[in-house]
Amino acid sequence: MLVQPRFRVTQMATLAERVTEAIEASDVSVASVAEACGISPQSVYQWMTGETRELMAENLVELAEITGYEARWIARESGPKKRVYARTAQQAHVLSAMQAMTPYEAGLLVKITDTLPQSSDENQRNGSKAA
Repeated sequence: MLVQPRFRVTQMATLAERVTEAIEASDVSVASVAEACGISPQSVYQWMTGETRELMAENLVELAEITGYEARWIARESGPKKRVYARTAQQAHVLSAMQAMTPYEAGLLVKITDTLPQSSDENQRNGSKAA
């Protein structure tokens, strides 16, 4: 008897769920999103409840800008979820070096960073001062 492999299918979040996550996780108020987009707070609530099934491109860009989430992730749940910027010269140096790496080298670096302990923002600030 041939056994068929089973695959776990993960259900993608809806647009409404992604919009809600972006707003709530970034601690941005609905009123602030509405103001940035030039729309009513009720319209933003309609995004969050799923009453609105699509966002106009300019509203998607403004939502991404104000929340720090990537527009592509909000729209289609693809690519990175959040934008990451270098906050120190050391971080900028590492990001610059990664851009010059082959995909294999970058993958190795990711594996290395996955083994490092996660530290708080305070420890990172203190560590960057000492370096």
